Amino acid sequence: MNVEIKEDYPQLCAAVAEQVIASVTAKPDALICIAGGDTPLGVFEALVNASNAGRVDFSHASFIGLDEWLGLGRSDKGSCREMIWHHFFDKLTLRDEQICFFDGLTHDPQAECLRVDAFIAAHQQIDIIVLGIGMNGHIGFNEPGVSPDKSCHVVDLDAITQAVSVKYFGKPRNIKQGISLGIKTIRAAKRIILMASGEKKSTIVAKTLQAEIGTEIPATLVKDHPSVTLMIDRAASSQL
Repeated sequence: MNVEIKEDYPQLCAAVAEQVIASVTAKPDALICIAGGDTPLGVFEALVNASNAGRVDFSHASFIGLDEWLGLGRSDKGSCREMIWHHFFDKLTLRDEQICFFDGLTHDPQAECLRVDAFIAAHQQIDIIVLGIGMNGHIGFNEPGVSPDKSCHVVDLDAITQAVSVKYFGKPRNIKQGISLGIKTIRAAKRIILMASGEKKSTIVAKTLQAEIGTEIPATLVKDHPSVTLMIDRAASSQL
């Protein structure tokens, strides 16, 4: 795994955004996946600015969602859909068919998994995927103990994930499950960026780099991918 350490969060986000821009420049119809959550917010801002400046053209690209809380939709504060549309998709000029995102309000999660799997298959593979690392090492909603052989799947959320979720929702919510791209799908991507920022992520960053590949720290499951880079800021590297 390649490791790049940037001085601060703005520099980190700018560097990650440049990786996405490079993928789209090389392949204008690239399939892109960027995680929701707090970590990529600066990446979204940098990409929107680059689009407005004419440095990147997303008109032929496609976007696939990474995960979603089951039971939440776009109108729910803190849902992945709400965050990504608010900070990214609504600020770009995209057609509906360019975006495939999990419906957290679905009555048939398995059918949602098949729909998302089919969208990826129609594009052959994800060209670049930007992942955050959870406090418990999860990537997407692939929690500790996850099978590495899964494509899109429904997940019983880890207690740590449920506890951390309050920061997104602004209040406790009884969300027990998520829906996510699986490790098999993530590993099939052409390019993987693992991203972490802040001292609060320094422990799990160190564990990810130092631990053997295994399911207890899901982020380790991409360490042997042929094109993966861990991109972190100085604070997140403090225990290395």
